[in-house]
Amino acid sequence: MKWKSAVFFGAIACTVCLIACADSNTYDNEPGSTEIEGVFLTKEEGTLNELEEEKKINIELDIEDYYITNTGDPSNLYHIDEEGVLWGCGRNNYAQLGMEQDYSFYEDMQKIAENVIHVDFSQTGYVIFLTADHQLYGLGNAGCGALQQYKEFDWMKYIGVNAEHYTVSEPCLLMENVIYARCGRSDVACITEDSSVWIFGTVGFDAGTICYSQYPVKILENAVLITGGFFNHAALLADGSVWTWGYNYSGNCGVAGGGIISEPAKAAENAVMVWTGSIKYNTDCNDIAEFGGEYERGMENTIILTDQGEYLICGAYVGTEEKVLPVYYETSNYSMKCTYEFLPLNQENYQGPVSFPDNMME
Repeated sequence: MKWKSAVFFGAIACTVCLIACADSNTYDNEPGSTEIEGVFLTKEEGTLNELEEEKKINIELDIEDYYITNTGDPSNLYHIDEEGVLWGCGRNNYAQLGMEQDYSFYEDMQKIAENVIHVDFSQTGYVIFLTADHQLYGLGNAGCGALQQYKEFDWMKYIGVNAEHYTVSEPCLLMENVIYARCGRSDVACITEDSSVWIFGTVGFDAGTICYSQYPVKILENAVLITGGFFNHAALLADGSVWTWGYNYSGNCGVAGGGIISEPAKAAENAVMVWTGSIKYNTDCNDIAEFGGEYERGMENTIILTDQGEYLICGAYVGTEEKVLPVYYETSNYSMKCTYEFLPLNQENYQGPVSFPDNMME
């Protein structure tokens, strides 16, 4: 069965539930639940007038077309075979291969789970996978907060002190009724069967501000696709709007304000597709040795495709303005050309290290 999302002509009211972030934000609902306790802000968009209704985008998207079945880097490679078996190889320092933690490097594939349709992983050492009955599981590094093992954010666990105590080797159920999920740096974003978006884990922390939730928190509705990446997430809603959250130091979320975007912010309209982290869903490598020890640089950008067929980009190495970025980059007075404004994706506006297909570049 294909899960299909579509935008129809007419007024669409969308409710945005915003996560309340504080230095010690916690939520006490149970794993896999779809009802939460907490304080939320709610904003409803007004009714569109007839002229605006005529301009509505009509999107049809089969979420199965965006399932990931082969992904990895020089540390780990994950593959789902034709029988729905999930395999993994590489490092097992966080038990991310589904075995008891050790520090061996496994060149041969190890069986992790069955009945799997989609997989994603984070470079911080955890992996998530979705089963055919729409249950989301995770294993690996629990210290980063993405596997629902700790009620409150713990800095010592996050940075990996005594890391052997903070691993999950047996896949644990994270959420039910999920049709799609993507990893961030230390969090997970999901779309459920009712097209709502939920997040959990460590969205970010900066200057004492911590955005963390142990269990899923609903943040958006009417979503057709979400993205993952080392810097930020994005969600494409059924009305063509794009919402972003996460680290925004280079303006990569497409909204003003550096630091952390803790609550989904509207970054663009009239979009039919969005990318963060990578524009490819599956890697071409079938053997971990094929990576050659080289890590692909993650996109510190958000890219959208508009309903007019134009590719726009924001974030690092975009535009002409040189900005001094914060200590987050582990150095002082680090300057970079960057902007939160979406500009046409071409060689003049983007001069970064990530290569894009010719059909995306003007």
